[in-house]
Amino acid sequence: MSALRAVPEPGRNSTNAVVDLGPDAADPGTDTSDGLDPRTDPESLTLCALMWSMDTAAAVQVIDALVPADFAEPAYAELFTVIADLVTTGQPHDPASVAAVLHRAGGGQRDAPLRRALADVVTADTTGFSAAVHYADIVLSQSYRRSFHVAGQRLMQAAERGPEDELFDYMVELGTAQRAAWQRLNAFRTGGVHA
Repeated sequence: MSALRAVPEPGRNSTNAVVDLGPDAADPGTDTSDGLDPRTDPESLTLCALMWSMDTAAAVQVIDALVPADFAEPAYAELFTVIADLVTTGQPHDPASVAAVLHRAGGGQRDAPLRRALADVVTADTTGFSAAVHYADIVLSQSYRRSFHVAGQRLMQAAERGPEDELFDYMVELGTAQRAAWQRLNAFRTGGVHA
């Protein structure tokens, strides 16, 4: 039996655990960037391909598959949000349009890292929808693996601090979330729709 089969399907013999020992993302005080070159970082390449893509319908497919939390680099998550908003509202989502949104939002010095990330992404040197799909798959895969690290940390915290009678239910809750992440990744790879 696989580990994912051991976790009950949602709605079947499940209880809601009360233990909540951490945020949904990694600790904000932790540097999540790997110091990757934007030309070899799948997150950067995904955003670059989206901005240079002229196929709006195809861009919508990638936007629908990803969420900001899939990006380990916070600046890339913010850029993804801007690009997704532009695509969703039917506006141009090219580098100049993304830069214009950032400029209109203001922020000044506070947004310098975001503008620097945009410059890195724009020059990552990839184009086309097929590249965006390819790199989006890698981003989803990396996000899925990171989610196991987070789930493991939460389970360790629960083992140390959680009420004994809630530990199993919390583990099931984490496992159910991991199954959903796996199904989401597979849905993207097979061209299905994820929830």
